[in-house]
Amino acid sequence: MRKHLLALLPAIALLGLSAPANALVMVIGNQLAHDCYEMAKAGTDPVNGIATCSSALENEALSAHDRAGTYVNRGAIKMAINRVDDAMNDYNTGIIIMPGLADAYVDRAGAYIMQKKFDLAMTDVNHGIDLGPTYLFVGYYNRAVAEQLSGKITEAYSDYQKTLQLEPKFAPAAEHLKDFVVTKAPAGAKPPG
Repeated sequence: MRKHLLALLPAIALLGLSAPANALVMVIGNQLAHDCYEMAKAGTDPVNGIATCSSALENEALSAHDRAGTYVNRGAIKMAINRVDDAMNDYNTGIIIMPGLADAYVDRAGAYIMQKKFDLAMTDVNHGIDLGPTYLFVGYYNRAVAEQLSGKITEAYSDYQKTLQLEPKFAPAAEHLKDFVVTKAPAGAKPPG
């Protein structure tokens, strides 16, 4: 017997519940750039976080990796306060500086999801996953969100499961799996779509 997956909530309602996650880029060097990373990771003080990241970019001598990472981390903070277009500019700048920075593509995919540009999100997140992001589970999660919101229900279910295989304690993926019901189709029935 075949299994079919049905989403319980319509895609429009899910956009409010399906916030993408941020991969972030670990920056160890220079004090302000590292503080920017820590503030992005904590997610508790976006105004000071953005200011710290901006100060690092303006005042510290950063390697290409740390400069690109600081742009990506500042973008993540901006995403947290729904400054999606500003975040997109930071992700784009990070990618220009370091085109192989996987986390930048994973995070930019999140911005595309918020803009409802699911095809662009899928392109970016797939590229980011291929490059090997720091937090691979975030790539699978963002891809699952894009898939779910674009109606690719079976693929979304699979990627939420993969997210939890990689990071069993990642609550957003576990919550999204509650949106699905697995049903068995009668023998000989064609799969949907």
